[in-house]
Amino acid sequence: MGKPDHHDDFKRVDSPFEGRLIRLRAMEEDDLPRINAGIWDPEVSQYLSVAWPEPLAGTREWWERSRTSDRDAGFVIETLSGEFLGGCGLHQVSARNRSAVLGIWLAKPHWEKGYGSDAVRTLCRFAFREMNLQRIELGVLETNPRGRRAYEKVGFKEEGRLRRFMFVDGRHVDMILMGLLAEDLIED
Repeated sequence: MGKPDHHDDFKRVDSPFEGRLIRLRAMEEDDLPRINAGIWDPEVSQYLSVAWPEPLAGTREWWERSRTSDRDAGFVIETLSGEFLGGCGLHQVSARNRSAVLGIWLAKPHWEKGYGSDAVRTLCRFAFREMNLQRIELGVLETNPRGRRAYEKVGFKEEGRLRRFMFVDGRHVDMILMGLLAEDLIED
């Protein structure tokens, strides 16, 4: 019998925060100006159910509240080389039900490049494997087919609809409710 190979002790362990194209990391104070600038783009914020624009001070207050919450886990989305892309999070985390609500946004220059699907998949994988959740849900406006496709690629299924949920661009639009169970996650 030969000597044990100690090189195996140092094999790279895949980070639960790393996808194929993106990495998730904690939000830092230095990220707040990029978050504020990226999310306030009207083409980005039209799909969100939050009230924008916020001055930077408002974004800072939101960040301070979210850092101390035990029901929210927020992340910055960045490329593997460290370029800021947007943000995502798990909200209304319920330990009892083992569930959470997913939210995500990407700055417009980063749309249509696969970052959104990879971020959603990475966040859901983390939620199921590391947080022991069994269900993730979200709402997507009917006017956001790009978002809906990204969620479907990961395994989300439509579960319902809130009619005339939001008033956007002079008309009411429906919110499509989608859900993902741990066993339905589509790995790429």
